[in-house]
Amino acid sequence: MIRGLLVFPCQLLGAIAAAGVVSALFPGPLVVGVSLSGGTSIVQGLFIEMFLTIQLVFVVMMLAAEKHRATFLAPLGIGLSLFIAHMTGEFCCGQRGHDF
Repeated sequence: MIRGLLVFPCQLLGAIAAAGVVSALFPGPLVVGVSLSGGTSIVQGLFIEMFLTIQLVFVVMMLAAEKHRATFLAPLGIGLSLFIAHMTGEFCCGQRGHDF
């Protein structure tokens, strides 16, 4: 309980400090746009994001939380899981027609 009460304001101060650093590094308004691809609704996008996040958290908990002889391979599995989640999210929800 005490740790939670101490961590909460520290998280807020860290977020404010990070926002200040970003504001100093990139003066002026940030031009960003977020949208789903043509056939994906907002509810579908929400559930896809939810399931991909659950998958990533599950992998982290199964690979990194338990300490055993194969723990040194956890970053490989977590990175692969993150890559798969990113590719799945980009394929299902991502905006088409990037100009690279």
